Amino acid sequence: MELTLEKLSKKYEGNWIFRNVNLSVPAHSKILITGKNGSGKSTLAKAIAGLILPSEGTITYKKNGIVVSSEQAYREIQLLGPYIDLVEDFTIQEFLTFHHRFKPLSLSIKELLELGYFEAHKDKYIRNFSSGMKQRLKLLISFLSSTSLVIVDEPTANLDDKTIEWYHELVRKYSAEKTIMVCSNNPSIDAAFCTSVLNIEDFISQ
Repeated sequence: MELTLEKLSKKYEGNWIFRNVNLSVPAHSKILITGKNGSGKSTLAKAIAGLILPSEGTITYKKNGIVVSSEQAYREIQLLGPYIDLVEDFTIQEFLTFHHRFKPLSLSIKELLELGYFEAHKDKYIRNFSSGMKQRLKLLISFLSSTSLVIVDEPTANLDDKTIEWYHELVRKYSAEKTIMVCSNNPSIDAAFCTSVLNIEDFISQ
């Protein structure tokens, strides 16, 4: 997916979180969004994903050169963040089956369970998962869903070194044709694969 942000701005309670973000993101780009805690990275991610409306400005989405309406863009976007909840009353097998109905997954359920090291937990309820297992599941559906834009906010939260290596392998194997945006305070680990940077602090209104 190709993105164009024009004068994108967001205000909360009379205060600008960011203002006049202008950005062109070619298809298949890997872009890092950086800035200190509370600077607006997550707010920008939510605006691009359509979870919140900007106060000013526009976002244009294109796939294969064709404009995708904002009402339909959600079909092409997968968002991961600490504010995105899983359906914890499902087993992981039930959850993957449910997710596949709305955003098709590019591997079979059996293959996904193997890829995520969830075979022994396929009948376990997600509410009983550790925080690291939940994050691994979020990463799995983020990169294996058949969407053209993946937005990941602090992707290595709650992950150990071995699982961080697994996350990097997911990106290498399954993201070549995806546009990826990573919001991170730790870019050397979270976004080492990114080739361009947007510092949200450059757009904080004075």
